Amino acid sequence: MKAQAAEGDGVLLVEAPYGSGLYCQALALREAVLRQPLGLMLAEEERADDALRRHFCATDQGAVVGSVSLKKLDSGTVQLRQMAVAENRRREGIGARLLARAEDWARGEGYRLIVLNARLGADGFYAAHGYLAQGEPFEENTIPHVRMTKRLA
Repeated sequence: MKAQAAEGDGVLLVEAPYGSGLYCQALALREAVLRQPLGLMLAEEERADDALRRHFCATDQGAVVGSVSLKKLDSGTVQLRQMAVAENRRREGIGARLLARAEDWARGEGYRLIVLNARLGADGFYAAHGYLAQGEPFEENTIPHVRMTKRLA
């Protein structure tokens, strides 16, 4: 498990293998940030889908403060899913660094396109990092989302 040190703030970016302790912490963070506020719980089929993804997290002193996962869609396309940053750690650049780490990994694996479904309100974050909205907003998990894509060089 190769860690990438961040910008001197103690935050490390690491892979969180499925089923590992880091993965379990990342899963708990995703639940707290993405599901519980909507009154939702992770469905069993979504948990099974996690086994098919690569998971990365940001840690600070061993605690997971951010998480993202990537799922292969085809030989050239990967889907970014479940981006979450602890509420008390937002606006510190953790999300941007996780996004860059995910993109670097995808690029290194030969993927040429990243797709994601961004919650409306979070779409500005992704747009600032080069993602383009595709089509009209739609409802997913009871809230509006928009599909976004980014070509990798």
